[in-house]
Amino acid sequence: MGKLTSTVVGTALVLASASSACAQAELFARDTFSGLVDLRLVAADGETSWIDGRVGKARFGDGHQGLRLGEAALVWNPRFSDTVSAVVVGESQDGQRHLVDLGEGYLAYRSRPGSAMRLSARAGVFYPPISLEHDGLDWSVPDTITPSAINTWVAEETKVVGVEATIRRTLAGQTFSLTAGGFKNGDTSGTELTFRGWALHDLKSPVFGRFPLPPLSPRMAVRQAPSTTPLAEIDGRVGYYGRVEWRPSSVLTFDLFGSENEGDRTSVNDYREWSWETRFWNLGMRLDLDAVAVKAQVLTGETLMGYSNALGLWADMGFEAAYVSAGKALGRGSATVRYDHFSTTDRTNKATDNNAEHGWSGLAAYRWDVKPNSQIVFEALHIDSFRRDRVRLGLAPRQSQTVLQTAFRRQF
Repeated sequence: MGKLTSTVVGTALVLASASSACAQAELFARDTFSGLVDLRLVAADGETSWIDGRVGKARFGDGHQGLRLGEAALVWNPRFSDTVSAVVVGESQDGQRHLVDLGEGYLAYRSRPGSAMRLSARAGVFYPPISLEHDGLDWSVPDTITPSAINTWVAEETKVVGVEATIRRTLAGQTFSLTAGGFKNGDTSGTELTFRGWALHDLKSPVFGRFPLPPLSPRMAVRQAPSTTPLAEIDGRVGYYGRVEWRPSSVLTFDLFGSENEGDRTSVNDYREWSWETRFWNLGMRLDLDAVAVKAQVLTGETLMGYSNALGLWADMGFEAAYVSAGKALGRGSATVRYDHFSTTDRTNKATDNNAEHGWSGLAAYRWDVKPNSQIVFEALHIDSFRRDRVRLGLAPRQSQTVLQTAFRRQF
């Protein structure tokens, strides 16, 4: 991570030196540590999961039954002053390359409250501010088990090593914010989305790990590695993103996010992983009423890779997805329902591996708050998708799958 790591460290030192030392630092106090253990009881049918090197869209498929580890995480949140802190996450997820890996690690600055203009910044390894669902401990989804297709992909292929700054201003009861970020180590973004397609699961990209790809076509198997590293830096270029948010009232929020990783398409590392040119836009909306909380996101973009031939680029893919969810406090917990729609458009070389797909999913979940720090989450997820490239693997192009999960969560 070389040069950008030096930049991140330098920015972190600037943020730290700019902060006031009036508040006593807390580095290893008890309240600077928190954690999460998530055990999972699973029953699933349908395709073999993508995590096992096939094309199933869920984390668990046929053969994945019984008790499993969903996630275990330890979060360290040291405070250096009243304006500067850090977040370091160590996590373990079943099915990953390493037993324990780094989730996120960044230094954060937040100006003191009380003024109409607020400034915040961070530098390190983190997820850009896209998801409206991941607002729990360790960037988890508190009300369900499985995030939407959009935010599943955000968790897979958009984590970055970078710097980010946000300015927030309140005027006449309305809040506006502007975020800008620069990053590296996002060159392979688009690989999973192209060769596997959309998915719905709760795995997150490990800093030092890899994700498997499904069996590639003979045309691509000699060019592309059988796995992908989410945080690979290949072409040395700096990507960027921006986000604007508008809160016209205390219950309604809109945001627009755009990202361009500036991949050069043709740089390749020693593992045969390529630099993809990936750009996308995301529009989000959140409505928090007394009885119901509604969330919705729409994402559209494209990803391109490789050299051009008579049939076009090696890979040229358009992608779109949207979801709407509604949650309601119910008894000692909350109930959530969600509908997803997703699709990809293959714009090149379709005779050898047509990666176009379209599909939908429906989810129903109930979170039972057994104790303040203990929850049981029941979830039913159904996915239906049509992907023509399944025929190459001896499968019917249309597949449907149902996954039933119970998560036993303990926070500390």
